[in-house]
Amino acid sequence: MRSALTLILLLSLGAAQAALVDRGGGFIYDDVLNVTRMQNANLATSDNWDNQVAWADSLSLYDSIRDVTWTDWRLAHADLNLDENIANCTIVSEADCRDNELGYLNDYYGVSSGNQGLFDGVQSYFYWTGLDDQSGENTWVIQLGGTQGATAKSQSFAAWACYGR
Repeated sequence: MRSALTLILLLSLGAAQAALVDRGGGFIYDDVLNVTRMQNANLATSDNWDNQVAWADSLSLYDSIRDVTWTDWRLAHADLNLDENIANCTIVSEADCRDNELGYLNDYYGVSSGNQGLFDGVQSYFYWTGLDDQSGENTWVIQLGGTQGATAKSQSFAAWACYGR
């Protein structure tokens, strides 16, 4: 009986679940992707891609819980491994989806404007990613709970900064 309980305990320890962790101070940590996102998904107003990249790069947020200012913000990756294949998280494996940070947030945590979870202000329209295409004219956008695709950088969409990795 004792060895059966030990086996059950060991098996349950090996089945850890992915989690979003509220770190307090307006920061949410993703323990699978090892990134921290702003809890407020609507801190930036809609703007073109170049301005949103500049906004994220210059962002400085004070973390009152840890008494530190975080300055290494960026837009979410859509092709983290830079293999030029954007993971459509609705059809690829969970491991392959990890390459697309906003896609993972939507497809594996279920975050959308209708299911905000630990976040506030999740928009129903597109968010810019940090992915720049070779032409320099387009970049990738993702709509949480919707679609993803390339669009002109001159369009006006939201940005959601994160840091880590």
